[in-house]
Amino acid sequence: MKTGNNHRHNICLSRMGITFKRIFMSILALSLAFNIYATNTPNQFSDDVIRIAVVTDVEGSWSESVGQGALVAAEMALDDIGGKVGDYAVEIQLIDHKHKKGEEASALAKRLIDDGFDVITELSGSSTAIPIYKYANRKKIVTIVVGAGSSSLTNKNCSKTGFHWSFDTYALSKGLTKAIASNKDGGKWYFIGLDGFVQPSAADAKPFIESNGGKILGIKGFPWKSGKTNFKPEIEKAKNMGATVIAIANAGSESVAAVRQIHESGLFVEEGSIVSLLTLLQDIRQLGLYSSRGLQFVSPFYWNYDNVTKEFSKRFLARHGSAPSSAQAAMYSSVFHYLRSVKRSGTDDGIKVARMMKSLPIDKNDPFARNAYVRTDGRMVHDMYLVEVKSPEETTEAWDYLKLIDIIPGEDAFRPLEESECPFISN
Repeated sequence: MKTGNNHRHNICLSRMGITFKRIFMSILALSLAFNIYATNTPNQFSDDVIRIAVVTDVEGSWSESVGQGALVAAEMALDDIGGKVGDYAVEIQLIDHKHKKGEEASALAKRLIDDGFDVITELSGSSTAIPIYKYANRKKIVTIVVGAGSSSLTNKNCSKTGFHWSFDTYALSKGLTKAIASNKDGGKWYFIGLDGFVQPSAADAKPFIESNGGKILGIKGFPWKSGKTNFKPEIEKAKNMGATVIAIANAGSESVAAVRQIHESGLFVEEGSIVSLLTLLQDIRQLGLYSSRGLQFVSPFYWNYDNVTKEFSKRFLARHGSAPSSAQAAMYSSVFHYLRSVKRSGTDDGIKVARMMKSLPIDKNDPFARNAYVRTDGRMVHDMYLVEVKSPEETTEAWDYLKLIDIIPGEDAFRPLEESECPFISN
């Protein structure tokens, strides 16, 4: 009897063991399935906050055109998307880059990434933007350049998580030099401007100048000195060399100083003889219409272009006290598109968000860009505008400084993708 009972007891334990084993294996399978689902499901964020770093010139000579206004534009984009992404809060922080270059700029990028920022944006000044862009690329962090011009950012320095949103030296140089050179039998050009901006500007302009029969007589770069540069010796040198066009590749107070000194010299007085490759709305206000009237340049945005730009600019003016520069409008556009892409992809992972940014159409009510899309190399392609500064008699309201000369379609404005040296495109 005991033997039989023991036998039945052993069978029972054996069956229970099998049952326990099955239960355990089922729990394990469910756990693995849950982990696999959790890995692939949307709404995968590194923490509970999406952090945006607005890295810009806060106190220097470009601060009026970017600076606090860049932060205001980013905050407007966040407001318009609902103040958060799903259940996740969004923090936007303003950081003064103080025009750091080289290793100092890379160190700044490292600190921002270590502090948990998911995207780095604005980045006025190519000498600052490029090292930050490169470092963030290695760490697979989304970087959106707004206020730097070097076309290398989506060319030889392109990044799978990097974007160039507003203008670049290729688009500015091509649009302006084609317009001016065609009216001057090519012209004899002399370039002056900031190191890191004047050199790529001249290089991008060269084929369009030469195709119209013109040539470049000289290029002179200066270090950034917050508007304190004396350009007069180079202005006189350009005239003595026989230059018929003097091209300024500056920004902010450096641009204002150069145009003012050329105007005061009286050496370049013919129409089209003074060219500013990068001019922002606040630069014209500093110059005054008497000094800047007739100045032509290419712009990616103008606040008074249509009803959408006017409405956005009215809101921006109410919050910031000035009409938006093209860089500030581009800040709104880039942050809004980034947040839409985070929401759509359900993650803050840099690679996945960047992929979504390239596939997601630009919002149809975007106030910055017309006929816009993001290319695989990170270049945001959009229409550009050839504009001219009005005379004082032509203005009808505050900030009414420009008149439209021509619309340059984005496909014509920016470097064709087939000409790109972007490594991951060519490969």
